[in-house]
Amino acid sequence: MVYWLLFSLLGVFAIKYYTSVEMRKLERRLERVKEDLTQVKGKLSAAQTETEQAQENENGFEERVRRIKETIEDLEIRLTTAGGEKEDQMVISDSAPSAKPY
Repeated sequence: MVYWLLFSLLGVFAIKYYTSVEMRKLERRLERVKEDLTQVKGKLSAAQTETEQAQENENGFEERVRRIKETIEDLEIRLTTAGGEKEDQMVISDSAPSAKPY
């Protein structure tokens, strides 16, 4: 009967030792996962910041392009209205100018 008691106690201690060893392994794995998660969060934050900066740059470029297009359209309108007034006076020719005055 004493043998069974000692055998049972030995089994309990062996199981407790095994679970404590496995718990330490699990805690180490958990710490590694936490460290990796922290690194990934940092990378995500950096990527989001980079994306926001790229979006701001893109918006700035789009605004510049829009302003340039508006300026070009305005200049075209001004040139066509100014060109329409002076069109009667202007002669465009590919040939050499003649020696005879008009």
